[in-house]
Amino acid sequence: MTLLHPVERSLARDAATLIWTEEGNGPAVIWAHGLMSNSYSLERKGIYNFAPIPTAGLRLVRYDARGHGRSRAEGVPAHFTWSHLAGDFLAVANQTSPAQPVSAIGCSMGTATILHAATTMPSRFAKLVLTAPPTAWDTRRAQASVYETSAATIERDGQTAIDALVANMAPPPIFTDLPAFPVEVNSRLLPSILRGAGLSDLPAPDAIAQLALPVLILAWESDPTHPIASAERLAGIIPGAKLHVAKHVNDVRQWGHVIADFLA
Repeated sequence: MTLLHPVERSLARDAATLIWTEEGNGPAVIWAHGLMSNSYSLERKGIYNFAPIPTAGLRLVRYDARGHGRSRAEGVPAHFTWSHLAGDFLAVANQTSPAQPVSAIGCSMGTATILHAATTMPSRFAKLVLTAPPTAWDTRRAQASVYETSAATIERDGQTAIDALVANMAPPPIFTDLPAFPVEVNSRLLPSILRGAGLSDLPAPDAIAQLALPVLILAWESDPTHPIASAERLAGIIPGAKLHVAKHVNDVRQWGHVIADFLA
């Protein structure tokens, strides 16, 4: 898959500089990527394919979360919590679509970011696509402990610990034939980024249940970091939400078309 890189733009917010791009014309659709990734990683890996979105009369906005990819930040763990990242998302939305609601696509950390943003300011959103929902609520504590242990080990052992973290990031079975995912963050910031994730959880179920807009939930099987239970719980909480579960990597590669059809 050949990826074109539109002109980069920047946005300063709260001790960070966020880098974003856009392509296509029409209502804005903002993509929020996952932890230790960047706004193009999943397409470069040949997993996601967002090409159908700008060809469906939509304007695709991609931004790198603070401290990830090309975006810069300071090493403050509280600035990497999902609720704080939601403020970054809303700042990008206000910059790219000041007068109209936006649609949003998230993955893992990005899905959590979108949910925090949408429950904080629902009027800014038209539709939500929540892919790979992360551990949440009763399953969150164990994952938070993993992040704290990883942060402390990286502070002690440096690059050796980062290399070990990457080696131990086992992909779910449907992705086992793909190369390992690189860490797309500033290594100096990685402990703070991990601690911010460890301090985070999804919004309370009662708050999510108040969402009154079309929601599509896309999940894959056999991934303890993104358990089907999280996707099913969200589908049960959000009125009218639609849930699709991928059983093969080729199912995931069709998500771009599924998303474009849902948003158009």
